[in-house]
This record gives sequence, C-alpha cells and structure tokens, in this order.
Amino acid sequence: MRIITTLILIGILIISCDSKKRTILSKSKFLTDSIYSDNLGEFRKYNVYLPKGFNSEKKYPILYATDGGSSLTEKKNLFDSLIDNNTIKPIIFVASFANSKIADSTSTTTGDGKKVYLSYRNFEYVDRKPKRPEDSLLVDRFQNHKMYFIDELIPEIENKYNQDINKTDRYFYGVSNGAGFGLSLLNANPDLFGTYICFSVFGGDIQSNTWAKNIKYPNLYLRYGSDEFFGLKEDAEFLESKYAESNSFIETREYEGGHSNKFWKEEFAEVLPRIFKKE
Repeated sequence: MRIITTLILIGILIISCDSKKRTILSKSKFLTDSIYSDNLGEFRKYNVYLPKGFNSEKKYPILYATDGGSSLTEKKNLFDSLIDNNTIKPIIFVASFANSKIADSTSTTTGDGKKVYLSYRNFEYVDRKPKRPEDSLLVDRFQNHKMYFIDELIPEIENKYNQDINKTDRYFYGVSNGAGFGLSLLNANPDLFGTYICFSVFGGDIQSNTWAKNIKYPNLYLRYGSDEFFGLKEDAEFLESKYAESNSFIETREYEGGHSNKFWKEEFAEVLPRIFKKE
C-alpha cells in the first residue's frame, strides 16, 4: 500500500512540475520586459507579442524588430487580426527599445548651421564611426549594440520562451535607421536571420560593404517611398544587382509617399501574409 501511495505522489509531482514548465495562453499578450546588457552597460527594454494559444512546448517563427516602445512597433491589433482570421500562422514578435537620450557630443549641423542633437539611437543603428576624443562614449556604440542584439537579446528571448530555432525561423523588421541596422546585420551576419523586412533604409553602408557572389544572402523585402531621398532608390537598385550575382532572393518596391509610419504600416500589413502564410 505504501508503495502504491508513493508512486501516486511521485506521479502527481511529475505532472505538477510539467504544468509549471509548460505555458499555454488563452489570449494574446503584448508585454514589456528588460534585460541587462553587459555590452551596453545598461538595462534595455523590449516588447514581446505572444499569440493566442501560445504553447511553450511548440516552436514559432520569431520576428525581431528595432524601435520597441514606439508607434512603429505597436502591432498587437494587426497580429491578432491576421492570426485570428487564419491569414498568417501564429508568430512571436520582439521589438528592442533604442536609447532615446541625446548624445550631447555630436556635431551634426543643418544647412543653416544649426546643431542637430542626435540620440544614442542614431549611433546604435548606424555605424557613424565617430573618432573625436569628445565622442569617446560613442566610438563603440554601434558594435556594442550589435553584440547586445546578437549575443544577449536573441538568446534571452529564445531561452525564456523555449524556442530552439535556426535562421530559417528568425526574421528581422526595421524602418529608417532601424532598417539600416538590419542591412548591416544582413551583410556581416548572413546566417543570423533568414528573412529581412526593411523599409526606407537610412544607413547600413549598403554600397560600401563587400557583397560576396558565393554567399546566399537572407531573403530581403525592401520598400522605399516615391517622395523620399533619391539615394534610397539607388541603394535598392544596387542591392538588386548584388542579390542577382549571388542568386539570392530580393523583392523591392517603391510606394507612393514619403518617410512616414503611415506608409510603413500599409507595407508591413501587405508583406506579412506572404511571409507568414498559414499552411
């Protein structure tokens, strides 16, 4: 009798432990969390969207983004609608916050000579290569943020939500300077993400980077506006030629409009169903 009782208790304990490990959501969640970054020497917030029915024992595509905590990444209603209507498969969305504090040591000026106070975001997303002694806090900002994104944020998310995935199920989304950061990752770390969604790219050293013919680059969905700086179109045409040389997939499109989230929202909603089409 004692043996039977002991076995029953062990069984209950095992079931209890298993239920604690497994997480299943009855409705979607849009959370804000944070991680301490050794590379940046500070805490960094991030948003996480978990779909309705999220089960920590299942694997999901993860879409990583820049500019967390902004209107650029407030996507819960869109994701809910697309998933609930079976337009896309359930996905996890992660948007890392940038440091919006002013980097006082910048010396960028406008045409009339007025000083432009750039935020740390501008140095985290774009490798501006500052060299002046007074820019000491900014010299390594781009590389340190890049290491945070690759070596700290991604492992944190995939460990926390029990997602053992590879580049095929990792996606990147960014706009403007955030898209520039994405193009830098795409070029230097082609095995990190399988697909990039980049709109109105500013930065990224697109035409000065080395593009190898023998490297299969990640899929790239590139968008830019008809009313934007003409250099964006030139960058798109340059990327088309380099992608053709390496036989990689790229889709570029010029939308009617300028550098605004109004247009990026529309393009994002159009691209998602084709990338995350439910099978």
